[in-house]
Amino acid sequence: MAVIVSLTLCGAIAAPSYGQSPAKKAGAAKAPAKTGERPKFKAIWEPVNVPEDIELKSVHFVSAEEGWVAGGKNVMQGGVIYHTKDGGKTWELQIGDPASSDRGFDDLRFVDATHGFAVQGSPGATHNLFATSDGQTWIPSGTVPEHRYDYFFTTPATGFVADWAHRILRTDDGGKTWRPVYTCKIKTEIGGLTREADCYMHSIHFPDSGVGYAIGGPLPQNSGNVLAKTEDGGATWIDWVVLPGESASESSLRFLDAKTGVFRAKDGKMFRTTDGGKTWTGVSGQAALKSGLSFADAEVGWMIHYRRMTYTANGGKSWLSREVAFPAMVEDSSLPARDRGYAVGNHGMVYRYRIVPIDFTAKGMLAAPSLGTK
Repeated sequence: MAVIVSLTLCGAIAAPSYGQSPAKKAGAAKAPAKTGERPKFKAIWEPVNVPEDIELKSVHFVSAEEGWVAGGKNVMQGGVIYHTKDGGKTWELQIGDPASSDRGFDDLRFVDATHGFAVQGSPGATHNLFATSDGQTWIPSGTVPEHRYDYFFTTPATGFVADWAHRILRTDDGGKTWRPVYTCKIKTEIGGLTREADCYMHSIHFPDSGVGYAIGGPLPQNSGNVLAKTEDGGATWIDWVVLPGESASESSLRFLDAKTGVFRAKDGKMFRTTDGGKTWTGVSGQAALKSGLSFADAEVGWMIHYRRMTYTANGGKSWLSREVAFPAMVEDSSLPARDRGYAVGNHGMVYRYRIVPIDFTAKGMLAAPSLGTK
């Protein structure tokens, strides 16, 4: 039986503002404020927590108001997925029981507003893949390798996973069966000699159903990483060496369109490409390690890990960071709109980012910068 709970908001924490008035659509033109004019809006973080003492590991919102969180009592028990249609004011338990012995859920992925996937651990060499086709009911769909780096679905049936055997695997039946479509093995110059080197693909992203990218490595002696690209929906891949001296381990890759992409290296350095990954340029800013890239649109994006938030308002051309006093460490975040986002962590923590009137007050608010609007 579905369980719905209602929350009372308190303990808001101010956050970087993307300058979006709730009364205006994202990206609407806005006349600049006159010098000395008092701002009308500000950005905050506020708690919309799940009322269970559980570890939330993943969050995905398909709109400003509708989204899912996944986790469990811990990795080994109490696996659950909660759903909200009102921005976290109420939460519905869609699958699982915090008191059960079933393993936790993680790695939420959504193709659209109703088709999504989540992974539940298992004791074998594969983990269970669950799917929803209506945004409400979750059923076993297939499996993914236990030892994997990333996975991504382009349609409700077609998906890709990067495993520990140097491969990208593809499914066309929602995860029931997988077959290799790419192996990360490349010939390159290492230490002045041509060598054939193995590599692992750490992050996969498709900006559309036809074009996709994956990045892996690192190659020996800091000789670079491997970027793989497909232009036929993942049927075939080409690869080349990029970013010598950097590490793609535990990295994050996002493409804003077929040509423009952003990459966070293992050490937090940020890079950007505008030619489909042929060349990469270092940009200002230092991200938290292991933080995942999320973009609301072609300009506004962020990464949040633990209590460090790194954000951009110019498509990743530059980044700023600040520490946010979340009551628990952030494990994952989602940015469905430039004026709305969510961050999750332990003890059922869900914090919502939004724009409020300048006179709005709540316990624990902190001053925040404004990034402006289009």
